[in-house]
Amino acid sequence: MFDNVCNWFQEHGISLTKDEVNYLKEITKEIIIPKNAIIMHQGKPVDRLFFLNEGIVRLCRFHNDIDSTIDFVSWNEFVSSVLYIVNRQPSPCALETLTEVRALYWDREEVLSIQKELRCAGKIENTLLEILLNWTQDREIDRMCLTPEERYLKLIKNHPSVIQQVPQKYIASFLGIHQDSLSRIRKKIARQN
Repeated sequence: MFDNVCNWFQEHGISLTKDEVNYLKEITKEIIIPKNAIIMHQGKPVDRLFFLNEGIVRLCRFHNDIDSTIDFVSWNEFVSSVLYIVNRQPSPCALETLTEVRALYWDREEVLSIQKELRCAGKIENTLLEILLNWTQDREIDRMCLTPEERYLKLIKNHPSVIQQVPQKYIASFLGIHQDSLSRIRKKIARQN
């Protein structure tokens, strides 16, 4: 499982020395998290950084008795925010596992230690922030420019495992539509194929 995070670093142009890899491996923990577990609570300080090796989580927000799905994250990505961990800020959102998840994780103390010990820690943080910024921009552009049907087709193309494994109510919430509207979209697409 540790190889996946090393590959992520390589894919993003982050090179670690052998000693840094060994140090990181030494402080990295593995965990299997059951389906429907909250791994980051809305309104509470974030204390863990996760790297998903397998499984799907949803980023969501609860407000005025409405459960809104913001996005889905599947394997080979970091989840939670280094900024919230370091600054002990409460998270404005929650992370919920939608399948069993196999992950690596680092507690706040390890994240702070990584910042001190790895010469490339700043590049790692900047890369994570750049990914977050691009995701936010893409998400906003999609919401402004694409219809729910177009966003659903994009979800099918980019994240087929989400379509196969995630309850329809969360997909409808992600698209900003009612489940009945999602059913109509799915039937229309099925007729076209």
